[in-house]
Amino acid sequence: MLTAVMVLSVYSSFASDAYETGYSLFSTNKPKEAIPYFVTAMNDLAVSPSVYVYLGIAYYQTGQYTESLEVFRRGLSASGTNKRIIAFNAGNSAYAMRDYATAEEMFSLASAADPTFASPVLNRANSRLSQDKLQGALEDYERYLVLDPYSSQRAEVEAIIRALRGEMVYREQEKERIAQEEQRMKEEEARIQAENQRIAEEKAEAARKEAERLAAEKAAEEARLAAQREAEAERRRKLLEEVAASLQDTETTGMNAGSEGVIEYEYESELD
Repeated sequence: MLTAVMVLSVYSSFASDAYETGYSLFSTNKPKEAIPYFVTAMNDLAVSPSVYVYLGIAYYQTGQYTESLEVFRRGLSASGTNKRIIAFNAGNSAYAMRDYATAEEMFSLASAADPTFASPVLNRANSRLSQDKLQGALEDYERYLVLDPYSSQRAEVEAIIRALRGEMVYREQEKERIAQEEQRMKEEEARIQAENQRIAEEKAEAARKEAERLAAEKAAEEARLAAQREAEAERRRKLLEEVAASLQDTETTGMNAGSEGVIEYEYESELD
C-alpha cells in the first residue's frame, strides 16, 4: 500500500508539473506546445479545475474547435470548475464551428450561471441572429445594453437593433402582402375556373344545338330523298301503265285463233 501511495504521489507530482509547464507555455502565447501538457495534467483528479479552461482555449486558439468544445463539455461536468466561464467558452467554440444551436445553448447556460454576465447575452444574440431567430436576437441585444450600458460596442448594437426592428416590420408587411397575393390568386383561379366552366357549358350547348341542326338536316335530306324516290317510283309506275295502255289501245280487232287463222268480228258499242 505504501508503494501504491508513493506511485500515486509521484504521478500527481508529475501531473502538477505538466500543468505548470502547460500554463507557462500558454501564458507566453504558445498554445500548441501547451496542449500535450494540459492533456496530461487533466488526467489528474487533483489538478486545478482551470485546466479545462486553459486546454479548451488552447485548442480554440489552434483552430481545433471540436476538441475545444469537447474539453469544455467535460469541464461542465467536472467538479469545482467555473461553469460560467466554461459555458461561455464552449459557446464560442460552437459558434466558430457554425453550430449556432449549440452555441445558443452554451451561452444560455453561462447566462443562467450569472444573469449579470453581459458577454454571453451578446453572443447568444449573435447565435440567434445566425439562426434567423429575429425576435429572440432583438431581445438579447436590448438586454445586453441594459447589462452593459457603457459598452464600447453600444453604437453597433443599437444599429443592429434598428436594423432588426426594420427587418421584422418588413417581414410582417411582406407576410401580409404574400397572404393578400395568395388570396388574390385563389380568387383569380376561382374566376378562371368559373369562366372555363361557363365556356365549357356554352360549347356544350353549341355542340348540342349543332348536333340537333345536323340531325334535322339529315332527317330533312332523308325525307327529301325518300320523297324523290317515291316520286320516281310513281313516275315509273305511270310510265309502265301508259305503255301497257298503249299496247291495249290498238286498231286491231282480230283475235288470234291459232292455226285456224284469225277470227274477225265487228260489233257496235252498247254505249253508242
